[in-house]
Amino acid sequence: MISLKTSRIGLFSVHAKAPVVDGTAQIADGEVTLEFIVAIDKVRTGNPVLDPEVHALVNSTSDGRLTFSGSGASLAEVNGQASAGTITVPLELVADRDDDPSDGSGADGVVAGDALDLQLRGRTTFTDIHLPLPGMGHIKHVDIDVEGLITLMRATADGQ
Repeated sequence: MISLKTSRIGLFSVHAKAPVVDGTAQIADGEVTLEFIVAIDKVRTGNPVLDPEVHALVNSTSDGRLTFSGSGASLAEVNGQASAGTITVPLELVADRDDDPSDGSGADGVVAGDALDLQLRGRTTFTDIHLPLPGMGHIKHVDIDVEGLITLMRATADGQ
């Protein structure tokens, strides 16, 4: 699950959640690549007035999927882009290994067992945008904080 929270827009901020539905990661000596897909067509704000408007906006501008693709020297800093429809924004994520030593992973986050939980954090900024949502309209500046938990499963040689 990925959580998105905006900075204050007028009288309020928006806090939304959407599920991660697919992804891959490769962790090798000195290089990490991370890709995942968020089902933004399943986003929930908890506001029954705002949810239908957000869904209409998502469906009018994209196929309902947001894709992140990035790389870095370690999980501590993964730089990439998040894309949905025709909108692409730079996004730097920090991925911290969940502190459960029972997963068998070492200090570098490499998994000795079958799964690795990663806490993700990041931020992106939009400037001079128009959101056709109630009470928003033209926005000069908005920060969006990204947080989430994803679980990486070890791939086997036969791909299962």
